Amino acid sequence: MKVRDPQEIRSFLHQQVELWNAGRKHEMFDLYRRMVPGRMTIEYIGLPVMEGWQALEDMWQRFAGKVHIDVKEVMVTGNEAACYHHNTTIGAGTPPRPSIELYRFDGDDVQIRYFFTPQS
Repeated sequence: MKVRDPQEIRSFLHQQVELWNAGRKHEMFDLYRRMVPGRMTIEYIGLPVMEGWQALEDMWQRFAGKVHIDVKEVMVTGNEAACYHHNTTIGAGTPPRPSIELYRFDGDDVQIRYFFTPQS
């Protein structure tokens, strides 16, 4: 069973954003596989919990190269983390949309929950 320290979690959270913004899908998915050898779930608050790998693939297909993430805050306590981001639609000229991401690492597994402001 995988045990993660707060610095490893913090590093993962920053690296995933860097890879996302650089359009480096394979490296980002490899990073996730190393960090999450078990089960991953993703929940957009207000919608049903989804199987994480399919949700991550869907997120990439829908938003990669279209949304730039700006990290505002990353807080890690024990095996849990909260991230505050601004998400900017590239070329749209619209203000960034805030999101809060919650991560809970439990052994080999992770639960991810996204609070976000939908596009108008």
